[in-house]
Amino acid sequence: MRLRTVAGRFLFSVLGDGKKISFWFDNWSPLGPLFKLFGSSGPRALCIPIQAKVADACSDVGWLISPPRTDQALALLIHLTTIALPCFDSSPDTFVWIVDDFTCHGFSAARTWEAMRPKKPVKDWTKSVWFKGSVPKHAFNMWVSHLNRLPTRQRLAAWGVTTTTDCCLCSSRPESRDHLLLYCVFSAVIWKLVFFRLTPSQAIFNSWAELLSWTRINSSKAPSLLRKIAAQASVFHLWKQRNNVLHNSIFISPATVFHFIDREVRNIITARKKRKRWRNLMIRWIR
Repeated sequence: MRLRTVAGRFLFSVLGDGKKISFWFDNWSPLGPLFKLFGSSGPRALCIPIQAKVADACSDVGWLISPPRTDQALALLIHLTTIALPCFDSSPDTFVWIVDDFTCHGFSAARTWEAMRPKKPVKDWTKSVWFKGSVPKHAFNMWVSHLNRLPTRQRLAAWGVTTTTDCCLCSSRPESRDHLLLYCVFSAVIWKLVFFRLTPSQAIFNSWAELLSWTRINSSKAPSLLRKIAAQASVFHLWKQRNNVLHNSIFISPATVFHFIDREVRNIITARKKRKRWRNLMIRWIR
């Protein structure tokens, strides 16, 4: 009941015999619910009881409303002269759910939510994070990384959780997102191995924006889809290795981490090889 005012945007009445539709409160005319248009003085001004149905507001010869004295009443009278009078042999009244001029077959939660939800402009980075065929854990980690919400040592120190900010992988610079995942000595080796497979002339990224821009570039030798797969797998395994060093004291070489990335990318492509966009990605990755 608390959502009646919201539902009023979508619930429309189709006039039939007029026995179910409320004259004042249902949305059966282009003017909307008449009670909203005329206010509490409407029933008195038109001489139609507030509890009346549409069938109660007419007879066999015409509509039983008072002569119009306002612009609203005149607009209503003009509309009533363009429609057929409800009669007993007409089909019963019906109610329909209409969202953005689309008549739903019953109630559509998906379309209604899409029309009601707050909307903002689509971000230019969304296709680099969320795309068909992405691995959920890789995409989620990429999303958190893009928002700079990873608990790096630099952020932990700002919260007072730790006193050291040294990078877990190189111990030479403060552990920020961009340093850890892009141009740390350890990370740079991995990115060079990725570039060797896709874009040999590519330089190490200097910022997160450069990484996202690189994933959006599409070429015959390195399609954007393959770049996004490799980038997300690399970011995921770099963060995983950082956690292994920090929590488990497990140190492995960049070449070994890249071996895990390579195997991950191959498995992702193999699992989707029957899809049109994925058919030729393997040969471009292992060339």
